[in-house]
Amino acid sequence: MRTCDNCGAEVTPGDGFCGNCGAFLAWNDPAPPPAPAATATAVGTPAARDTATDAARDTGASTGETGAGAGAGAGAGAGAGAGAGAGESVAGDTAGPGADTAAEPVTAAEDTAARRAAALVVPVRPVDDDGPDRPDPVPAAAPAEPPPAADQPRAVRPGLPVAPTPVVRDFAGDAAGAPDDVICPACGTGNPAGRSFCRRCGGPLAAAAGPAAAVPWWRRLRWPRRRPGRGGLRRLLAVLLVLALLAAAAWAAVRFGPRAVDAVRDRTTTPEAVLPSAVVASSEARGHPARSLVDGLNNRYWAPATDRPATGQYVELTFDPPIRLMDLIVHTGASPQQDVFVRQARPAELTLTLWTGDGPSSTRQLRLSDRPGPQTFHHVVGGVTRLRLTIDASYGAQRGREVALAEVEVFRRP
Repeated sequence: MRTCDNCGAEVTPGDGFCGNCGAFLAWNDPAPPPAPAATATAVGTPAARDTATDAARDTGASTGETGAGAGAGAGAGAGAGAGAGAGESVAGDTAGPGADTAAEPVTAAEDTAARRAAALVVPVRPVDDDGPDRPDPVPAAAPAEPPPAADQPRAVRPGLPVAPTPVVRDFAGDAAGAPDDVICPACGTGNPAGRSFCRRCGGPLAAAAGPAAAVPWWRRLRWPRRRPGRGGLRRLLAVLLVLALLAAAAWAAVRFGPRAVDAVRDRTTTPEAVLPSAVVASSEARGHPARSLVDGLNNRYWAPATDRPATGQYVELTFDPPIRLMDLIVHTGASPQQDVFVRQARPAELTLTLWTGDGPSSTRQLRLSDRPGPQTFHHVVGGVTRLRLTIDASYGAQRGREVALAEVEVFRRP
């Protein structure tokens, strides 16, 4: 049984990727270890001499040239004769008393040295002085370069070797998968249950199942089960409750809607001054008519007649069309200058009475300070048609002194 080199899990024969970690597996089983090299031929044996002679003959045939080449061949011939004689002497020594025993094994290094020495032997044709000169033989074609020896280094490309691209094996001949196999979403190959990665393309199999569809929130709510005979009554009560709520909202909008709108407008708009259409008084002192209240000058004033008490005397302003009263500013005394202000009596309390277009009236008590200058009162009433100020008390009232009311300013909502 094969195992994955990455995680050590058992791998089914024929799988291209590990089912546990998804690592790539080689298509073929690991190659068997190479067989040990055969024992080299002993140096000096007849086989070695035959091999050296053949190699020398082949090499000498390829080096025959004219001129200096012949001289080189002669020199090499002498060397060859000496080498042959040395070989025979070695052979004769070897065939001595120990010839009956088997030859000792020769190492690979000695075999390589013998091959190199045999390659240097070049056979040369002996010179025949008596015979006629023969033409030099035509050099034969150089044989192909023999492959390098096992111990010789080969030329390699610098850098790390690039691993070959794996070739995907055809799975057409695979047996049909089981019904419970997991289908790979990438290549469609069936995989046994329990695998995490595809046996063909190595893709993850977890994506084949896909995420579970999200259930809407309204389906996750637990609605009470309907009981027969009670569903209609509940629906009827629900409809009646909704109708009641709508009716209450409509009544509140009609009842309080205008007030709410007016309150918002009162707080968001800037009041503006308005002049009355008519001004009347219960009585007037000579030279101080009621019209002086709205002439815009605070050194002219209205004063009731001195022949009667000032308490209960009033001045009334009429507005056409009706206004929405916002603010009322009152100036008391005969003048804004302090020395002139104290010469005459001043109102201390006033009663404000308002009439609207509907008929009912409203009152408010105004308390004034005994000082010159404007005094503001914020009072909001809508639809005002008449405004009356009645004197209830005075500052510095004495016989022969007039109760002076200098100016009244009315502000409405635009």
